Amino acid sequence: MSLAGSLAASLLATLARPGWWAMALAAFLVRGGILVALLPIIALPTVAGLANAFGPALVGFVFGGPSTTFLVAVGSIAIALLGAIVVGGLLGGGLDLALVRDAARDEDLESGGAPRSGGPGRAFAVRLIAHLPTAAAIAVGALRLVEASYAELIHPGDPSITVAIRVVLRIPEVVAFLAAAWLIGEALGGLAVRHLAWGASVPAAIGRAVRSLVRPSGLATLVVTDSVLAVVVAGSVSAAGVAWAHLRTVLMDVGPASQVRLALVVFSLTWTAGLWLISLAVAWRATAWTFEVGRQRPTGTIESRGA
Repeated sequence: MSLAGSLAASLLATLARPGWWAMALAAFLVRGGILVALLPIIALPTVAGLANAFGPALVGFVFGGPSTTFLVAVGSIAIALLGAIVVGGLLGGGLDLALVRDAARDEDLESGGAPRSGGPGRAFAVRLIAHLPTAAAIAVGALRLVEASYAELIHPGDPSITVAIRVVLRIPEVVAFLAAAWLIGEALGGLAVRHLAWGASVPAAIGRAVRSLVRPSGLATLVVTDSVLAVVVAGSVSAAGVAWAHLRTVLMDVGPASQVRLALVVFSLTWTAGLWLISLAVAWRATAWTFEVGRQRPTGTIESRGA
């Protein structure tokens, strides 16, 4: 099967199976996509808000050393974040494997044996390993990010733009670098999960994921599916943001009840439609990766668990 045929077949298979949309969307949300879904209704902090929220704690930390309250707050946030990553990773791993096994049964994919290996824990492990370069990229870019944030707080830019966007505009190359590292880590993790499901060990799955990604067909699949997902996410978030802004305006102006209901319905439909489109995009991406790995396998073969 050619690359174009694989992408087309994976798209048709995705459109025909609404259950995959739900599983793919759930996997996307539990691995952090919930932040994207909530972005239209989250008010990004202003400089004054950040100063009020963190100023007293930071002043005390700098001039008097860390207080017990400060340490407890930081520790609690770290534990909660770690717990969310682990729980989300395990749930996402289980959903990933379920999607792979369903997609591998598609009649258009001669995958050479059903993918029955792996478990949520191992799937989570390979995704963590795949994101080690992402962690390194974050470490490299953290200093520039802190410097840009400090510069923005000391010399604020256009007040009509939220502080987060102004920081991004100060270091667009760093943000682009981090985004690229994240996308590559996601692709490697997704490919590794698929090799894992077809019987590879964790180290072998990572190695084969790298080889799968650097193939021309792998790079093309990455570019095409992630480009579609980026357009869908940007459009959905923007549309929901506009609808949410209108709803807030109507609520603050205490408009007629009928106008409030209409604005609420418009926002709900816009937000739901955005989630539906995102579910289609992430389900297609997941299926395309399964087809990409499956079509490279020799027909009629399946590896042992420790291969």
